[in-house]
Amino acid sequence: MHNPIINLKGEPPMTAAAPSKVTELLNRLQRNHPLVKFLRFQWQDYSGVLRGRVVPLDTAMAQIAEGKPLKATGLALTCSVDNHLIPGTPTDAQFWLVPDWSTLHPNIGSGSAQVLCSLDYTLPGHEMTQALCPRHTLSRVLRQAQERWGLSFLVGFEVEFLILKPNPTTGQMERCSRGWGLFSISGLRDPCYEHIELCVLQLKARGVDIQAIHTEGVRGQYEFALGPKPPMQAVDQLLLVHSYLKDTFAQHGCTVTMAPKPVAGDSLANGQHTHLSLQPASPHLEESFLAGMLKRLPSLCSFCLPQDVSYERLKPFVAGADTACWGTECRLVPIRKIEPSRWEIRCIDAMANMYSTLAAIIGAGLMGLAGQEPLVWPDLGDPANADADRGEPLPKKLDEALDLLDADAGDLAAVIGRRIIDQYVGTKRFEVSSLSKLDPEEVRELFNELF
Repeated sequence: MHNPIINLKGEPPMTAAAPSKVTELLNRLQRNHPLVKFLRFQWQDYSGVLRGRVVPLDTAMAQIAEGKPLKATGLALTCSVDNHLIPGTPTDAQFWLVPDWSTLHPNIGSGSAQVLCSLDYTLPGHEMTQALCPRHTLSRVLRQAQERWGLSFLVGFEVEFLILKPNPTTGQMERCSRGWGLFSISGLRDPCYEHIELCVLQLKARGVDIQAIHTEGVRGQYEFALGPKPPMQAVDQLLLVHSYLKDTFAQHGCTVTMAPKPVAGDSLANGQHTHLSLQPASPHLEESFLAGMLKRLPSLCSFCLPQDVSYERLKPFVAGADTACWGTECRLVPIRKIEPSRWEIRCIDAMANMYSTLAAIIGAGLMGLAGQEPLVWPDLGDPANADADRGEPLPKKLDEALDLLDADAGDLAAVIGRRIIDQYVGTKRFEVSSLSKLDPEEVRELFNELF
């Protein structure tokens, strides 16, 4: 088992490391992994698609040693999920890679390594800006929380996934994993599970904190519980887990998907429940932070549930899951309180860009703190509130959520920035229109492949 290049156990981001330090890091990569000849500079776009640029390792090392800026592409954040150019995209713009070298890892089964990047943006005649980058946006929000309220956060994800394979006759994707679910040991006897354990070992060797594995759903679904980390490292870790799962099973002719509704007509659904806690736990800030999230939860759905299929996943739930509400240890609401200053946000799936999604969720909580907003929503985990009002309805499809975000953007923009909201809304509206022209099964297969 290879040692990790950088161990993901809470090291701060290395986005401004000196060229000499980066060169030393890449030399260590070459010594420990002599087969690695390419470096993938990766970023996540507004649609949650992981994109990247591959550079020969020696070329990248020479550019870094000379202090040359690293180009991404002028299209880095301006393509839809189905790879159409967003209307109005400037043809003379340029995005620049800002690698976070604490995310450097060798890939499975290939002669390459990967590093996650933030993106700077330039347009002729304008100053360079970070305002369009989801990763930069999360960093700004976290800095505001620390500077104004002395708050930091821990985030942990639940990764639900299904393993698919093509039907040899029809070519359509169908379940490969069939094991019995909901914590059943029987489900661990499915042949797929052997490869899941292999993937976990590879991830743990790279510093990923996987706290538990279990069978989920009725049949054929699995879940990883990832340990809590600061928000940026938590999302970086999540993307690494997604990539390694997909790479592991691709070697066996299968597709791992975290898409919310992988199989048409099947009740099985994948979520990506997100645990968020205030650090330090703060009773005098907790209620206003929760109130800020609940007040803006309908518009936050545009980030948390970023495609129409995302809203299909919510249909099986009852008792308040379709309204902005919360409850102590209640799993039938969008926000479950687990303990003081810690919540599980359940209305999220894996198609979300979690940098911008966490920026928006935390930003909403900070707006609650700034306005000292009262917690007027009852605790639905308390039996005494069984007949209480369940709050504002959540959107039923993406267009509705985007309308709410657009209308409320002035509020949230004070924290996360107007430019990224406008760019996000424009991208998603174009996507809705573009995807509506495709066959629904074609869209489903695309989502299974990408997410």
